[in-house]
Amino acid sequence: MSGVTAPARDLRDIPGAGPLSAGGVEVTAIRRELAELLPGEDAEARARRALADFARRPPESMDHGLAEAAGCALEDLVVLDLETAGLWGNPLFLVGLLLVENGRAVTLQLLAPDYAREGAVIRAASALLAERRVLVTFNGKSFDAPFLRERGGFHGVGDVIAAQMNHLDLLHPARRRYRDELPDCRLQTLERHVTGLHRAGDIPGDEIPAVYHEYVRTGDAELLVPVLHHGRLDVVTTLRLLTNLLGE
Repeated sequence: MSGVTAPARDLRDIPGAGPLSAGGVEVTAIRRELAELLPGEDAEARARRALADFARRPPESMDHGLAEAAGCALEDLVVLDLETAGLWGNPLFLVGLLLVENGRAVTLQLLAPDYAREGAVIRAASALLAERRVLVTFNGKSFDAPFLRERGGFHGVGDVIAAQMNHLDLLHPARRRYRDELPDCRLQTLERHVTGLHRAGDIPGDEIPAVYHEYVRTGDAELLVPVLHHGRLDVVTTLRLLTNLLGE
């Protein structure tokens, strides 16, 4: 997957970075088109075909965990993945989304460049989520969604994820499908064995909080490059995994 960049000492040097207004606030966002991240592979077209084919299947042939995708177009979905400054009780600093903008699938990462901007990022994320019908995550029912709601409550943001929004979490459908074939069903294992994507230029997830704290201390945006790459990989892999699950 493309996405590793040259050193970036300032956020403005990171490809795709710029201001975004949503929910009455302006935040820093990094926007990259899916076609740019996966050159030579039309992942967007594959996802659209998989959704269309899935809608034509009889309900009894569907994994019940995927039923929320029935009848959906890609424009109805938003993939979500968070990066946080630690476990529960710590702030989040990056909301990663994959969604369709102006007819094109993009990754959109909302970044808090310091701890004080967490609330603005959550407000912007809430506004963007409200424009979609179905939230797609991997283990998001246990982590991402409750974490986002908890941090939203801390900042007085109600209904960060609208109650009427359907939530399609791929963890359990993936386990049912692949548990007898793979050593485990972690996202990166599924990424390698199911989607065929091999990470390069990545950072281990458990190192990310320390890197963010160091970025806040120094302002050196080069530190964030592998973190942003990691977050993009997670949402792209989640979409590719959904495509595979719908087609099986």
